[in-house]
Amino acid sequence: MCHWLKNCSSSFIQRKKRNKMKSLSSTQLRQIRTKFRLSKQHVELPEVSLIADKSSTALFNVAGMQPLIPYLLGKQHPKGTRLFDIQKCIRTVDIAEVGDASHLTFFEMMGNWSLGDYFKKEAVQRSWEFLTQWLEIDPRKLAITVFAGDETAPRDEETANYRKEVWLPPEKVSYLPEENNRWSPGPVGPCGPDTEIYYRVGASEFPPAESNVQNDEDNRLEIWNNVFMEYYRDENGQLTKLSKQNVDTGMGFERMCCVLQQKASVYDTDLFEKTLQVIVQTLQLSLPFSPAQQRRVRIIADHARTAFMLINDGLVPSNVGAGYVLRMIIRRMVYNVMLLHPLQLEAYADVLHELLASFQGLRTFDEKEIIRVFTDEVKLFQKTLQTGKKMLEEMLNELAQTWTSAGILQGENVFKLYDTYGFPVELTKEIAQERGVNIDETGFQQALEQAKETSRQATKEMFKKGIDWSKYLEGIPQTEFIGYTTLTSDEPRLLKEIDLEDQKVLIFDKTPFYPEMGGQLGDNGEITLSNGEVKKVHTVQKFAGVILHFISA
Repeated sequence: MCHWLKNCSSSFIQRKKRNKMKSLSSTQLRQIRTKFRLSKQHVELPEVSLIADKSSTALFNVAGMQPLIPYLLGKQHPKGTRLFDIQKCIRTVDIAEVGDASHLTFFEMMGNWSLGDYFKKEAVQRSWEFLTQWLEIDPRKLAITVFAGDETAPRDEETANYRKEVWLPPEKVSYLPEENNRWSPGPVGPCGPDTEIYYRVGASEFPPAESNVQNDEDNRLEIWNNVFMEYYRDENGQLTKLSKQNVDTGMGFERMCCVLQQKASVYDTDLFEKTLQVIVQTLQLSLPFSPAQQRRVRIIADHARTAFMLINDGLVPSNVGAGYVLRMIIRRMVYNVMLLHPLQLEAYADVLHELLASFQGLRTFDEKEIIRVFTDEVKLFQKTLQTGKKMLEEMLNELAQTWTSAGILQGENVFKLYDTYGFPVELTKEIAQERGVNIDETGFQQALEQAKETSRQATKEMFKKGIDWSKYLEGIPQTEFIGYTTLTSDEPRLLKEIDLEDQKVLIFDKTPFYPEMGGQLGDNGEITLSNGEVKKVHTVQKFAGVILHFISA
């Protein structure tokens, strides 16, 4: 027997002989995990909204620790120094990977924290206890990573040694660099080295003896991350020690369900069972799925769940910020529905009702409002899709005549689809790639920034003029904003034209153009006048409830 097994407890030998972990439902996992944390004198935190508060630079809560940043920096938490929760989160950085075995845009994170209380040794011991004793996962299926160290912080031998003390042999420990094993919620703020726990997901029951994360990553699934928040990173990237040493951990709930239910993907767990049944039945799909069908079904399930949660937290689709992300998610879901089995608009309400029922265990929903917002966006998308997709197909067909192996759709064309037809960039990319074409994302960003700068300059010029708008707007009623349900208006009534040197202002009774407010730039787009002339809208402002559309004279 190897020397590192000499200090093993008899309880480990018994578990090794039994060699069978618990198979737990998602409900049972919640209950066991709560019981474990309470036994360690942790206090449970209430759930917070998916939409980040205004003080955050993020659009959404992407991790359970996000609302705790002030307390990780030293502020005293009213509930004490040992905390835990299961927080609903949104991440879209990996949205292109959704549909594989483990990626989701909406997920739940099981987090626990020590705010200046226990540190590395206790965190390692308790994570190991929960996995191998409470969940009865065989240690032979586990491997871990620790921070390799760099010029700013030392190699984390301390954590590696604690891992070895709880049985893990040295060859199961991988030392990885900052991009793998140092974590922070952003470029500025609390941060520190982390140690990640990986579960064996390879074809064989147990990995080869020499297998670890560094040499066998494809057969490993990250299930838990312990971050040791001991530094603060400033705007210059400099690290300084925090006054308190904190522990911030996160365990993906869906991934743990996948492991404990011994499923091939998170979509095969009981969390998605009813949802997938609804999709198969309503879209009249036949089993087994092809790989392409399987990916689309998973995207629909994930995106529906994500959209429902965001709408339920008060978000509505728009062309800016978090609202744009919601719009993109809904449209990406609908596009995948259309590819599998096109539905008439009136059929979506029934499908959404059934999908909502499959998610009821997660939250109490405002079903009426969710279905209203969702179907309004579907209706809008179906209108814009026809025109935008036709233009995109024309672009791709024209491109196909000029390239032989790898085509690129120019950024200015991608921007035109986005700007004029409300076509999400992600959807343009997906459709183009199905035709073997990449999009010029850098060119798109340049075109987008140029349009923003044009809008900024137009706004500055108007401010310079110091115009008293009240004398122009006497008797003009407030403008009806219809941009939450449509990006176009077929029958607007022109109420007034105002000529201002090199600018002209148009005022209509209703408009889909969102005006500049709260630091957010106004929309831009095009207006077709009654004589057929097309005018570019540079920016949109609001004065006393009247929306002003600025165009070139």
